[in-house]
Amino acid sequence: MRKAHVVAASMAALLLGQTGCYRTSIVTNLRPEEGRPHTDRQWFTAAGLLPVSKAPGTECTNGIAWAQSRVLPTDFFIEAGLVIAGSLIGAAACSGSGTTDEERGNCAAVGALIPPLLIGSRTVTYACAASDQSGVLLPGTGSRQELPARVPDEDSAPPPGSPTPPPLPPSGSVPETNPGL
Repeated sequence: MRKAHVVAASMAALLLGQTGCYRTSIVTNLRPEEGRPHTDRQWFTAAGLLPVSKAPGTECTNGIAWAQSRVLPTDFFIEAGLVIAGSLIGAAACSGSGTTDEERGNCAAVGALIPPLLIGSRTVTYACAASDQSGVLLPGTGSRQELPARVPDEDSAPPPGSPTPPPLPPSGSVPETNPGL
């Protein structure tokens, strides 16, 4: 039974490692509309390759100003529940009178792997773009002022004095393919 415990511990470590730091952010130059951002859960199958639910932001008529996809504790508990249910079903499938503890442990480990490959979830938070992109209404003045759509984070700003990258070559000056490859 010791081998089954090692397999279960390694599965839990793998699950925690895969969900711990997963976050993707997309920011556009569009100004978001007033109000709270939208939150939606996306469902995937085939280890995340095929979406099951509709794409978030389809109700945004002017596009999406920003979006963030991440794994929240709810998503972690969904995955953990799938792993536990799969291991219980796998162990029950091999619980005949002629099976050893090692065989039942192996069936439980395989059963724990299958459900997360079949279905998974993640949380997407996004803001629809405002219909009027002409500026921000200043309180009390009634006038609009152009503001940048996004100010860079202090952490992502380049350090002072860092060299700027060279400009891109003009279109057509670099061949599309390399005949030597």
